[in-house]
Amino acid sequence: MGEEKERLLEQYFQSAAVASRRIPEPLLEEAVAAGLNRGKRIMRSRAIMRRSAFFIGTVAAAVILGIGIAFPQAYGPSGLGGLAANLIGRAEIPDYVEQLAGDRGILREALDDGKYQAVARTASYGGYQVTVDGMLTDLNHVVLFYTSRSGAGERITPDSPRLFTLGYDPLNAVEFMKGSQQFKGVTEEGGIYHDMIIFDLPLGETLPSEFYLAGRWRNEGSRIPQDEWLEVKIPVKVNRLAVLERDIDVNRTLDFDGQKIKVTTVKQVVQQLEVTLLADPSNDKRAERMNGLMLYNNRKGGYTAYNLVTMASNGEGWKLGYLAPEYQRGDPLILTGKGLETAFEGEMKMVINTEKKTLIQAPDSRLQLKSIERSGSFIRIRTAIQTPLQGLAYVARPKVGFKDAMGAAYYLPQDGETHEKWHSNGEWSEYYFDIPARQYAQPLTFDLSDYPGGLILQDFKIEIK
Repeated sequence: MGEEKERLLEQYFQSAAVASRRIPEPLLEEAVAAGLNRGKRIMRSRAIMRRSAFFIGTVAAAVILGIGIAFPQAYGPSGLGGLAANLIGRAEIPDYVEQLAGDRGILREALDDGKYQAVARTASYGGYQVTVDGMLTDLNHVVLFYTSRSGAGERITPDSPRLFTLGYDPLNAVEFMKGSQQFKGVTEEGGIYHDMIIFDLPLGETLPSEFYLAGRWRNEGSRIPQDEWLEVKIPVKVNRLAVLERDIDVNRTLDFDGQKIKVTTVKQVVQQLEVTLLADPSNDKRAERMNGLMLYNNRKGGYTAYNLVTMASNGEGWKLGYLAPEYQRGDPLILTGKGLETAFEGEMKMVINTEKKTLIQAPDSRLQLKSIERSGSFIRIRTAIQTPLQGLAYVARPKVGFKDAMGAAYYLPQDGETHEKWHSNGEWSEYYFDIPARQYAQPLTFDLSDYPGGLILQDFKIEIK
């Protein structure tokens, strides 16, 4: 296994070294123009490419000739052969792949670098058919482009697809969920559907030389089938590993009244920009969250905001994922925010007499009891907390279990319906929760899972290049 990893890494860095010797883009375009007698630039669409294989070969030869004449020392015969293979290889890329990759971003870079791997493997079962047409991959990220259809001519999509080794051991791969991807896919006549699936492999997990994509597929909006599994065996061409991850060092420290937070890196991966923030170990308060964080692209001199789609915390900091499929290396970024919220350090307990409708004990004086009302077979308890920032979700959220005055245990409703809600009217953040309607020995004690700490308001702006 160690030798295999070393071989993969060696080939990975060999491809990176070749990429570093590429001809600068402006010079390349000039050579192309000269070789084609200033003809029109080749369009990316495969629709044009597939009109004539002979035409592609002629164009490739003209480009190579133009580059060979213009830059005889910069690109030797072996390099010219590689360029020819790259250009002709574009013919194997389906139209929809070009469309999904977009005009900018890390997928477009990988396609233009000739890193697309044709797979063309099909699986079918129960009237469903799935073909993995191709992929872009490094050792830790996989982008699979697929075509799917059903016998009824309806669109089918995967439900919780996973990656497996050839021994059917699951790989520790996390799917970039469709709800966050905002992929639209490409639909053709007859219910043929094209899309892509993206997997990230966490540190310590690497992609083997062959693996399975497996999952249940279903018609759009229908129930998940219990037995209609489709699996596709996919080989990896290690000589075509792409660059699908890139770090941007930031190393800027923010100081909120002595509480320090460091913005360490922005990592570009497929479809996303991941911002990592770390709390300083010397802080005397535990950082709970950053408020009002926004990430912008300032490429055209105007702010384009990226949507936050993922957020994770490990107790030492946060990793925020922003949907940014068109971000390209060198685009100027701006990170802004409104302050730091620290954890509450008091007793997180709320004691209420639901018969007298009084608040007996609260974590602090900010919490108010607004009302207690009967709502069907439930008692609805409504609270409010004054907030210093409009739209901030301040709630006193109880844990699942609570107790009456005799120590008897009860539980919040678990019937699948909605029994809590919050909203902010500007100055106040209001929240309600339900408990079963019955006679209780008063008062009731609620241990809280959420309660706001201190908020240090401080606008900040970091420019990242």
